[in-house]
Amino acid sequence: LTGAAILVTAFAPAAQAQETWVAVATDDGPNFGYAVGMATREAAEMTSLGECVGSCRIRLTAPARCVAFVRSDPGNASGYGAGPTRETAQQTAWDDCNRRVPSNSCTVRVAQCFE
Repeated sequence: LTGAAILVTAFAPAAQAQETWVAVATDDGPNFGYAVGMATREAAEMTSLGECVGSCRIRLTAPARCVAFVRSDPGNASGYGAGPTRETAQQTAWDDCNRRVPSNSCTVRVAQCFE
């Protein structure tokens, strides 16, 4: 029983160290910035804001491996997603964007994972 407790304790910090953060910042238009694989929420937000040109705001921050940003310029709509895989993040962002426009005018601007 003591050996099991030591084993769990030894692996707990490693599991916490693997958590990464993602973020997306946009200017409500075509300009955006994103971050993947950041150690903290603050680092993800600062990185995405630093990569976005214009008056950008954080639109999504999450503890995840992957992030996606989808945009419909004709409908002036955006969608954001985060998740364990590129496909999950992209589908969430796609669904989010398409809820706001009458047609399938949304296109993926970025879908990136921390490798």
